[in-house]
This record gives sequence, C-alpha cells and structure tokens, in this order.
Amino acid sequence: YKGLDMLIEAMGKLDESYQLIIAGESYGSFQKYSDLIEKSSYKENIIVFEQYIPDDMVSILFSAADVLVLPYRSATQSGFVALAYQMELPMVATNVGALGSAVEESRTGLVVDSATIDNLSEGIKKFFESDRLPEFKENLIKEKKRLSWNNFTRSIESFFSKL
Repeated sequence: YKGLDMLIEAMGKLDESYQLIIAGESYGSFQKYSDLIEKSSYKENIIVFEQYIPDDMVSILFSAADVLVLPYRSATQSGFVALAYQMELPMVATNVGALGSAVEESRTGLVVDSATIDNLSEGIKKFFESDRLPEFKENLIKEKKRLSWNNFTRSIESFFSKL
C-alpha cells in the first residue's frame, strides 16, 4: 500500500541527477524491491537502508533529502507527514486518504492526483522545477509551530479552564 515499487519505477522516468534514498524496515520480503532496483537504469542512484532506523539516524536521513515522497496507493494518514513538518522537509504526496489534504491544506508540498508511476515522476519533476520552495519552507515552519507541544498544552489548558 505504500507504493515503493511505483517510486522505484518512477526513477526510470527521471534523469541521472535524481537520487533516491529508501530507508526503513520491511515488514515482508524486500526482494521484489531489490529486483526493481536492479532493473532500474539508475540503480546506482538508489541508496537503500533496509533496516530499523534508530532515532539518531532519522534526522540525518531527513537532512540528506530535498523532498519526502509519499507514493501511497492507500492510506488514512502517515506519521511521516508529522516528521516532515518537524524536519521542515517539503513533500510530494499522492492524493489518498488524509495525505493529500494534509499536504495541500498546509501548502507544504505538491500533491499528485493518483498513485501512478507517471504521476509520481511528473510530481517529482514539478517539485524541482517549481519556484515555490521558499513558500513550502515557510509553511512547514508554521505547521511545525502550530503542531508544537507548547501549542498543544496551551489548547488543553484552555479547554480545561472552560470546564
């Protein structure tokens, strides 16, 4: 459901200037993804960390990225959106579940209409050709502040004071 296979195949529609970092523990066999990577014309541009990612490595991986691509076929939400806000990393997401609306409403990246290889590759190209990066960064900072623990605790205190 996460669409990693489509993202790997979308790399073949980009050029050699693009890099893909795949990070995280696979809950099933990773073999089909390894096979797709091996067949990719840009396999040397795909870096894989197929393992549990410890907390201290998360910030390193996010800081190495220009964009977080969320190629989900189906989803209700993703914790990666909150991580992207925290790390101030813009996103390219498919318009499924709450993912598309979260990115679109916060204006923190681009949303592709549906989860297809062509839409993903076009969305990634569009992201890098866009002049909206400063806008995305500004909105990420706003979302990070809006979703901060300080704001959360203020909201709870306000709620309790009204009881």
